[in-house]
Amino acid sequence: MLSRFKFAKIYDFCLGLVFSILINLLGALIPIIYFPAFFTSDKKIGDKGAKSWALISIWLLKKICKIDYKIIGIENIPKEPCIVACKHQSMWETIVMHLIFHRPVYAYKKELEKIPFYGWFLTRMSGISVDRSGGAKSLKDIIKQSKQYIDNNQSIVIFPQGTRVPVKSDSKNYPYQVGVTAIYLSCKVKVVPVALNSGLYWPKNSITKKSGTVIIEFLKPIEIGLSREEFMSNIEEIIENKSNELIPEKY
Repeated sequence: MLSRFKFAKIYDFCLGLVFSILINLLGALIPIIYFPAFFTSDKKIGDKGAKSWALISIWLLKKICKIDYKIIGIENIPKEPCIVACKHQSMWETIVMHLIFHRPVYAYKKELEKIPFYGWFLTRMSGISVDRSGGAKSLKDIIKQSKQYIDNNQSIVIFPQGTRVPVKSDSKNYPYQVGVTAIYLSCKVKVVPVALNSGLYWPKNSITKKSGTVIIEFLKPIEIGLSREEFMSNIEEIIENKSNELIPEKY
């Protein structure tokens, strides 16, 4: 007979599998429902589709996997457009920002555009496609797109480490990239550091989810005017220290 522990693990895996199937089906369904987005240069329709996807995904996550969330520091988000520099531990934070910000602009890997349905729809939403092999040319393009979205009164969500990182990972192994610094210096807007612990409940590359409450904390904005070195030092220290505080000592 299966032990209670093994049964619980199998049960959690099955719930996670059901959620994964549903969220992927949803990712295929949304582009069909919002198909007019493919026939207009206005990305508002695509952004509405993205918000619908996010609302349903967060609801499914709560109902199936028993994962809820708590927002701290919402008052630290400026009323004007800003850069949101968020810790990246799971897919969860790529969903929830659609519920916190109006038409947020994600910086995302260009390779994602190759994914059927979901990837195709990415090009019809507000977003900054990042070609990680493009070097200086790609960075210039990121800055250009960022300025356009800021001028359009939209905030930009960027993951400074450029990829999902395991809980309590060393930033030396997952270094902070230059992209967020370049945007900060060029666009001259405030940067809101964001800490979270989503990796505790939705680990990287894992179907199994763990029930609980994700904490996402918006910290005090970094004001305009810091040097490149000051900004890079501040953003990493602030995000890493606070994210580690959100992880239980026993983990």
